[in-house]
Amino acid sequence: MNELALMAWALAAITAVAMLRVAISSRGERTWRRALLGAGQIALAALLWCVLVPPSQPGRSGALVLLTEGADTDALESAHGDRVLSLPGAPAFEGAEPVPDLGTALRRHPDARPVRVLGHGLAARDRDAARGLGFGFVPAPLPETLVALSLPDTIVRGRRFELAGRITGHAGGEVELLDPAGERIDRAALDEAGGFRLTGVAGPAGAADYRLQWRREGDDDDAGGIALPLRAAEGAPLRVLVLAGGASPELKYLRRWALDGGLALGSQLRLGAGIVLGDDRAALTAARLAELDLVVIDERAWRALGAGGQATLRDAVRDGLGLMLRLGDDPNAAERRVLADWGFTVTPADVPRGLRLPGTAQADAATPGTDDAEARATDAAPLLSRRPLQLAAADGAPLATGDQGEVVGLWRPEGRGRIALWTLSDTFRLALAGRQAAYGSLWSQAFGTLARARGEPAMAVPAQAWTEERSALCGVTDDTRLTDPAGETIALAPDPATGAAACAAFWPTRAGWHLRRDGEREQAFLVRAPAEAPGLHAAQRQQETAALAGRAAAGGTTPAPVPGPRWPWALAWLLLAGGLWWFERSRRGRAPTYAGG
Repeated sequence: MNELALMAWALAAITAVAMLRVAISSRGERTWRRALLGAGQIALAALLWCVLVPPSQPGRSGALVLLTEGADTDALESAHGDRVLSLPGAPAFEGAEPVPDLGTALRRHPDARPVRVLGHGLAARDRDAARGLGFGFVPAPLPETLVALSLPDTIVRGRRFELAGRITGHAGGEVELLDPAGERIDRAALDEAGGFRLTGVAGPAGAADYRLQWRREGDDDDAGGIALPLRAAEGAPLRVLVLAGGASPELKYLRRWALDGGLALGSQLRLGAGIVLGDDRAALTAARLAELDLVVIDERAWRALGAGGQATLRDAVRDGLGLMLRLGDDPNAAERRVLADWGFTVTPADVPRGLRLPGTAQADAATPGTDDAEARATDAAPLLSRRPLQLAAADGAPLATGDQGEVVGLWRPEGRGRIALWTLSDTFRLALAGRQAAYGSLWSQAFGTLARARGEPAMAVPAQAWTEERSALCGVTDDTRLTDPAGETIALAPDPATGAAACAAFWPTRAGWHLRRDGEREQAFLVRAPAEAPGLHAAQRQQETAALAGRAAAGGTTPAPVPGPRWPWALAWLLLAGGLWWFERSRRGRAPTYAGG
């Protein structure tokens, strides 16, 4: 039973007792007197109820303006009657009332509507109070820095990984990914919105400090940068087998790159007449192919397999194996029919045999700001050779393209695996021309796209977590444990409202790698201090606040009803009680009494 119901029952009981007393004490009195006294008791009870629970009245006009971190106080315009409050972290504003949180602001000013939030948005502690509250959100401009970053849940040693993001205020500039030694891994131009996408190959297992740095268009000096700690899992190295009809510089440099990246690469050189050289001479049986993730084969080794070997290879692809067929010669009519059966259309084309790849115009050593930048910045991108072939597939997708959009690699799904045709023959020239980053990015993207998918899904961890702010883990069980960088256990607070999602909240206090353990499984995730990445922190706040504002009820911006004043009802009760007291003692309506003779 709630408080109001309890008060109502108590008041009804008091009224009943009062009316019973009136009925007993007024026996023999006139009917109209008894009725008036009874009605007075009911009226007293009703007035007392209005004193205890005054009737609601419409809220007063005037908005509730909440200033948050990053709010532009110079442009703030508040109408007469508006209440301006500042949440923690908001810039100073004359006349603003400081409040510790949103809940306090709403309790102090329940009648102020509509609610407007200015700045970067509500902190995690305030978002629960904002759910279901109709409010408007006016976001502040984001700082000109990194404001979006997408990383893979898990990166595995020797495997390709990809990251994407957005940097505001630097459209047309460029961004670079540097390894822990400061060597450039990949570079990309920023699009009109400041977006970028970079790739790399994970190094040794464990945590390593990579770095993102960017510069404006036409500026040689770095405009900004951010530490990018990445943690590579040990995992199993990518298992690759290279089959070729003979040795070549292309295979030499590909092997060197693969071994440096931690790939388990084997090679077979099929020289004809049954002669096979290399460090992996096992026959290509179904069992052997099931142990591999990717096979790279040139046209001569392909022909040497014959129809039976090609059929065995195709069955393995349908079971998940990745396959890259390097075309160094034009296929004959019979071979084109075989490729057509595999889903590809290959036709000779009148196209240039030389092309350049995007992102190779500048050598690695010609990075602006380095000692030899001026000397190396004029180096021309190497011209690569390709077969003049047109590749097509109904369900195909480009694997590699030239700087003019020419498709030089095309892949398509085949069962659970993927197969690709590749027409470049001398990508090693990139490495010789000082473009190791572009060379590694080209092959890591190709291998990562085609290789067999392996491993179990990563456990759910926060994509972005911040110190001194609430975060959540989902899929929590009795075996779930969370530790901070110092190895101390962090308490988890289960949230029953999440139901089957089984989420639990936690409040990290240290920046760095945190580790989630569920039995024997582990998943690390990074917690940052807001000052380390102010753009990411501000953008996340804005996104989550905007999502709450978008889900607000349409009628939530009208002033909320508020309790009316109590004093009129108390005064009426007092006057009526006094009148009834006088009437009970007066002789009006009483039966006449006679003195005994």
